[in-house]
Amino acid sequence: MLTVARWEFVQNLKSKAFVIATFAAPLFSLSLIALVIWIARAAERDGVTQLAVLDRAGVFTELRERLQGSGYRVVLFNGSEAELPARMQRGEFDGYLVIESDFFQTRQVRYVPKPREGLGLNIRELQAQGVPRPVRDALSQILLAHSLREAGLPPEKATELSQGVQIIVQAAPEAVTEQLKAGITIGVGFVIILLLLFITMNSITWIMYGVISEKRNRVVEILLSSIRAHELMTGKILGLGGLALVQAFIWALVGLTLIFVGGPYVGLPTSVISLAILPFLAWGKILLYLAYFVLGYLFLASLTAAVSATLSDDLQSASSFGMSLVFLPPILPIMLFSLVLRNPDHIALKIISLFPPSTPGMMILRTAVSPVPWWEVLLSVIVLALATYGMMRLAGKIFQVGILMYGKSPTLRELWRWVRS
Repeated sequence: MLTVARWEFVQNLKSKAFVIATFAAPLFSLSLIALVIWIARAAERDGVTQLAVLDRAGVFTELRERLQGSGYRVVLFNGSEAELPARMQRGEFDGYLVIESDFFQTRQVRYVPKPREGLGLNIRELQAQGVPRPVRDALSQILLAHSLREAGLPPEKATELSQGVQIIVQAAPEAVTEQLKAGITIGVGFVIILLLLFITMNSITWIMYGVISEKRNRVVEILLSSIRAHELMTGKILGLGGLALVQAFIWALVGLTLIFVGGPYVGLPTSVISLAILPFLAWGKILLYLAYFVLGYLFLASLTAAVSATLSDDLQSASSFGMSLVFLPPILPIMLFSLVLRNPDHIALKIISLFPPSTPGMMILRTAVSPVPWWEVLLSVIVLALATYGMMRLAGKIFQVGILMYGKSPTLRELWRWVRS
């Protein structure tokens, strides 16, 4: 079994497919993400929203000063209000404000945004859009300063009081610290769950191809004369599982290097982030999550091998069927995340925690959200470990009989007969 595992690990480690999946594909994905971020930042730098202001209250100068650096630029419009819609449609500005002479009494302005092209703009959407927040805040400060001046305060004091509150960040109290630790733990758990799903999705094709190729290869019948079928399948699963863990380690190492080495060059405060996060990491839970990660991957890999042993030689249909059968159950905890937040001890969640395909994700989320009794954690680990061992043996038994099936998939009755034999 260890010989098979070592052979699978070494042969796939040196393959072009592993190099492409480990380095080229993530590099391409990161390049696309970086391109999207660069385009978004360039658009944000260049995307100054220009508003025309029909000012009948004499507040334009103060409004322009308060909007400096906000991404909104106001232009004084001295013509008739009837000209504004046509000029806005020609693209001269992105909307316009009408400030009437009784602005300080009514405390109201009219804002007309440029309609979206290709989309029907109804009244509800128009009301929901509202005045951009920087413009609304600037007008509110102007009103406040005017009210303070009307109350007899000097202009300098009125301007000072209209600037708003200054918030000073201090060390969090104990209750907030616990919430922060729980939030970081949930974030780490989510990363591990997504990594498990991504690695499983990435390596599921290798396992399917390996099992179906073994079925095609008639030499395996000679091989099974010196090694039992479940040992062969267990060796393949362990070898490919070790390969997946190496891939995860490489991704984590490269990702952390990019964040902490390249982060400062794009303005990411990596030193502040590390100092803010590292003290709040629950290392005991993270080690438990890694155990769930390893057992969860081995179970899903064994399930993939068992499914592959029942399928025909059509790799395309096999991959499509296997992906839906193996990949969908582990997503269940993420779909139920809102229920986990509200009631992590719900009986349905406890049952799902003992359902092996969903055990890693559900237990990671439940232990991250609230304390889970130690016996539930221990029971889930034992159930997952036994299910993984049983699935490995089942995959070997199905494979041993499946190599005799040529060009067709077995029926459910035949599968049940294989399992009982």
